This record gives sequence, C-alpha cells and structure tokens, in this order.
Amino acid sequence: KIMQIPPIYSALKKNGKKLYEEARAGKTAEELGIEAREVTIYDLKLLPTNEKGEGLPCFRLDVECGGGTYIRSLVRDMGLELNTCATMTSLVRTQQAQFILDNTIEKEDLSA
Repeated sequence: KIMQIPPIYSALKKNGKKLYEEARAGKTAEELGIEAREVTIYDLKLLPTNEKGEGLPCFRLDVECGGGTYIRSLVRDMGLELNTCATMTSLVRTQQAQFILDNTIEKEDLSA
C-alpha cells in the first residue's frame, strides 16, 4: 500500500467539479489541495525495452495494482523518489477486473 496524489487531469471531483475542468481553468494541484489516497501495488516489475529514449533513460514497467491507482502518478512519484522527473509515453491495460487482453478478439476477426 502506498499513498498517491491523483493527477490533476483526472475525472475525480473536488468541491463538486472535475479536476480536469479545474486544471483547464488554470488552477494548480496545490491551489485545489488534492489529497493523497491509499492505493495498492501488488507487483511491480522492471522489463527490458528496445525503445530509444533519445539520450534519456527509457524503461518499461509491468504493474499489478488495485482499483483507483493512477499509473501516470506512479511513474511521476518514482521519478521524484529518484530526484529527477519521469513521464509515461504509453500505457497498455492488460487486465481490468475479469477482462483480460489476451482473451479478447480483434475487431477484424469478428464475423457477422
């Protein structure tokens, strides 16, 4: 379990308004007082990558987490813990509840 501050560009509500609406109106996370929430990380693996980071470190993660976890925030927080910055370039959700990506059918393979 970790404490995580949700990203300002999220649909969470603060004072009856969605955070992303407040962000688009120019408000900062500090002004809104977004509070940390407890989330669960069950497993986190560092995976090899073939991607070129254009001179910057580039890595892949495999994260198994509980509901309400923001992966963008997890990556941001990892960068902060390393006294640097970090950002996400892509996200593939491999499972959501009982839905597993490997068990899905491609749109092109559907027949009428």
